[in-house]
Amino acid sequence: MHQSTAPDPFTPVSPSRRRFLAGLAGTAGLALLAACGTGDDTTAPAGSAGQSGSTGPATDQAQPRSGGRLRAVVGGASAASDSLDPHVIGTSAGGALSKNVWDKLVAYDNDLTLRYRLAQSLEPNADGTQWRITLRDGVVFSDGTPLTSQDVLYSFRRMLAEDKPSAGDLAVVDLDRTVADGDLAVVVAMREPLADFGSVLAGWYCYIVQDGSDVFDAQTLPPGTGPFVVTSWSPGDRALLTRNDRYWDSAPLLDEVEIIQVADTEARMNAFSSGEADLVHDISFLQAQTAAAQEDITLLVPPAGIMGAFQMRTDMAPFDDVRVRQALRLVVDRQAMVDTVYYGYAEIGNDLYGKGAPNYAAGLPQRTRDPEQARALLREAGLEDLTVTLTTANAEPGMIEMATLFAQQAEAAGITVQLETVPADTYFSQVAGKAAFTHTGWWNYSLEYYFGQTLTSDAPSNGTAWRRPEWDATFARARATLDPQERERLYFELQEELWHEGGILLHSFAKKPTAVRSFVRGVPEGVPGTDDWGNYRTAWLDR
Repeated sequence: MHQSTAPDPFTPVSPSRRRFLAGLAGTAGLALLAACGTGDDTTAPAGSAGQSGSTGPATDQAQPRSGGRLRAVVGGASAASDSLDPHVIGTSAGGALSKNVWDKLVAYDNDLTLRYRLAQSLEPNADGTQWRITLRDGVVFSDGTPLTSQDVLYSFRRMLAEDKPSAGDLAVVDLDRTVADGDLAVVVAMREPLADFGSVLAGWYCYIVQDGSDVFDAQTLPPGTGPFVVTSWSPGDRALLTRNDRYWDSAPLLDEVEIIQVADTEARMNAFSSGEADLVHDISFLQAQTAAAQEDITLLVPPAGIMGAFQMRTDMAPFDDVRVRQALRLVVDRQAMVDTVYYGYAEIGNDLYGKGAPNYAAGLPQRTRDPEQARALLREAGLEDLTVTLTTANAEPGMIEMATLFAQQAEAAGITVQLETVPADTYFSQVAGKAAFTHTGWWNYSLEYYFGQTLTSDAPSNGTAWRRPEWDATFARARATLDPQERERLYFELQEELWHEGGILLHSFAKKPTAVRSFVRGVPEGVPGTDDWGNYRTAWLDR
């Protein structure tokens, strides 16, 4: 697997970068912005989970202790769009809540290899048309009911319901021919051969719920197999979780976890700074730089980054002309994005998702800035002095900054980028991938999962309207091929076409820091999308 080389995440801030971001901040102040084993090896050693202020990583050997409530503030949604259902909710707060209350059959490690959770094994037949899932013995739900194959079958049926966004996660499963084999095994039939079922099962929505659980609200609060039990939930506001003493992977140390939802990045950091929370996810990179200098704060920096990108709908003018898409990719200064927007907590991208993932096309040349070539492409298309609208929001760290900097960079090719700012809490549900030119921000998953969710003609989240039957057919062959070398070749072919003609302008891979108070220990440096991000089963309070 290709190993990425990231810059030092604590690179000093250059004067030019300070001037740029100070200009952006205006009256908003500094804090602009705000998918084998049991997991025992995921805990950061006590006192060593990250960068702590100006003193560097802590080195004391304090012993983990039980008790206390961890208060975590996370990016959330409005009350109207929030949900407790793990097969529906798509926000950061929903992801953190889901993985602490329920569990998956398998999940991702930080390097996107698989970590077995409720599944003990996944075994394909000779051609990948059938997979056998063997469940871990002795797992019970928080109400004491044993986990069985019937819970898995029920969860699959529920996730595949047409009204659920989770339906795309398991679309390859032929439910009519999928059966239980005793209490602890399920034989899953595929609609088409699949070489890596685990990469699908590790997807965002693929949680196993109890057979019959169908109402997820503040009155029902169904049981799960995760480290905590949800005991209260207020949509768009907060949830209180208590320790699950029946948890199969050893009981967590915390008594309680309070997950506080805040949609706006600045407001998230304000909640943390005011003492309302002990941990804050989804902070801006300027906020991270400031927090790193404080003695009482530990900064957790994941080892890999998530995509920082714009998406162009290939079915809407002017982005339906491939020359326009190519031109916009040529005007971005990727290193300037890393240095100015992310304060060095990132590495440059190459317009392809999944850097560091298995079968990522690292052999393609790095695209560099060439405004003159961009201008020539637009002249050829009859679109010189092009004006486009980029719809943005203060919904995720860095969005406003990257949009503003990109607009400045595009001027060198005679392109005017007009910024349209819309509300943050509905951006990803109502705007992204629907307007012609928007942000996209998927977390880290396998190429199989991401392509199936976003790039096939019928993908549920096809925000670039990329619809090419021949590309779909090659993808079907790639994900069905059990020969590793042939799979790698086919995935390279898929990515090469996307690199030349696709609708994603992926400029950076951002390492999303999490800030915690110095007394918060045992929180792993998880890459968003993996099992460790937002997972508090190993956390404890040293006070």
